Amino acid sequence: MINGHGDEFSEELKANFSSNVWYGADNSALYNHLYNSMLLTTRYPETDAVSLKIDFATKHGINPTQLVVCNGSTEAFYLIAHAFSGKTSLIVSPTFSEYADACRMHKHQVHFTKRESLIENIEILSPNIVWLCNPNNPDGFCYSVQELKSMIAIFPLTIFVIDQAYKDFTLKESLKANELKNYPNLILVQSLTKRYSIPGLRLGCLISTEQLINKINPFRIPWTVNTLAIEAGKHILKNDIGYFPIKEWLIATKIFQEKINALDVFKTIPTETPYFLVQLKKGTAKDLKCFLLTEKILIRDATNFEGLEGEYVRLCTLSEDNNNLLISNLEIWNQNTIL
Repeated sequence: MINGHGDEFSEELKANFSSNVWYGADNSALYNHLYNSMLLTTRYPETDAVSLKIDFATKHGINPTQLVVCNGSTEAFYLIAHAFSGKTSLIVSPTFSEYADACRMHKHQVHFTKRESLIENIEILSPNIVWLCNPNNPDGFCYSVQELKSMIAIFPLTIFVIDQAYKDFTLKESLKANELKNYPNLILVQSLTKRYSIPGLRLGCLISTEQLINKINPFRIPWTVNTLAIEAGKHILKNDIGYFPIKEWLIATKIFQEKINALDVFKTIPTETPYFLVQLKKGTAKDLKCFLLTEKILIRDATNFEGLEGEYVRLCTLSEDNNNLLISNLEIWNQNTIL
């Protein structure tokens, strides 16, 4: 289960670099819609969020029977692991810990692989399921669509679970839901909260062929998606709300990384997203996080990501003022920390 998640600090902050969401979301129209929907909470929600399922399917050109609406992406991972209990899973790391946790809960044989060894390890292990995140969390790496399609086609007996929670956070093309008809061994998992900065509503979906959905559906618990989350999803899909300047955000990220690298004791990892890893050349991620918390600044200690060796933190680019606030405090920490 999630331990040490990036956004767990409850006190008021000056800046929160730990959570991978769009910091500039204007949700005034969404909040107004949810306020006007409060009376709907006097009744039970739809057992399977069918109205949202229909809206999502219509928008993406697929059949509603190809969808499971979930209480966040994480529920999707546990549903998949449950449906394939006892199978062999291969996880591309470093990545989100919940893939492995879900698999272990449901008695999978869990193996890990680096990206560069993925094809080789599929050939050696013949896993039932490969789990990967694209764009990847925590480092922002992206596979090309062609690379993914090639792997999925080469290994038709292996199910590929691709977590697309951050697909809006890159300029790289992502696999489309309406392409599933060509790939019977593909499951896509998406989030409806990152771009709109509403992770507390817990809303995501699992998309696949009807055959795989029918295998997963029996393990669903009724009413896991609450009424307000359903209403938020329908509002977002119908209105495509919010200004989202991804190009400008990525440019700001490059500038932010250059400023961090200039401090010399930090090394940023190249990224295709506005979030990225920073390797510490001295000190520990835990100590740096504790120091910054004294200044009401929150970062993500990334040392618990499987497959990372060394001391790393993860940051998500914020406004220029907040980025400069962090840089100033990194300079202070650097001056007061012994190698």
